[in-house]
Amino acid sequence: VISLQAAAGRVLAENVRSRRTQPPADLSAMDGFAVKAADLGTIPASLKIVGEVPAGGSYDNTVGTGEAVRIFTGAALPSGTDTIIIQEDTEFDAETVTVKEGAAKGTYVRPAGLDFSAGDIGIKAPTILTPRDIGLLAAMDIPWITVRRKPKIALLSTGDELRPPAVKRSTSGSRRITQSPSVKKS
Repeated sequence: VISLQAAAGRVLAENVRSRRTQPPADLSAMDGFAVKAADLGTIPASLKIVGEVPAGGSYDNTVGTGEAVRIFTGAALPSGTDTIIIQEDTEFDAETVTVKEGAAKGTYVRPAGLDFSAGDIGIKAPTILTPRDIGLLAAMDIPWITVRRKPKIALLSTGDELRPPAVKRSTSGSRRITQSPSVKKS
């Protein structure tokens, strides 16, 4: 078992399952307004703005019929909403948003678990771990992994034709293969 920081180039010994879901909730993929798709039956649609959700933030109330919440990329969808209307398809002031283009349910929404869910196998063994794999493991909230031991390798040169440089052999016409002084113990 080694830390994730020491994992590059190592061989994974067992499958790794995610400890979390990514994204952890339905998220907005664009800046705009979180709405109910059912409120967009007639376009243009005028909706009351009842709040705002910054990136990484949340809205603690449930959005009702005829309401919208200003939302930014990466923010969790408020309860009661299922669609994002991009700001380019709206006209709005501090209290009201007018939706000029309709959208199907789920438009511009990154659903919870889109990347992976808790318990999913993220990387299967045996895999030689690359920086990409390590990034995935970090996103899966995996701090430690089980890897195979690094192999121990020894090179042994044998035979009477092998000799260090500058050593002469008494047999005439013999071939000479010089031991490589470049082989280094690591």
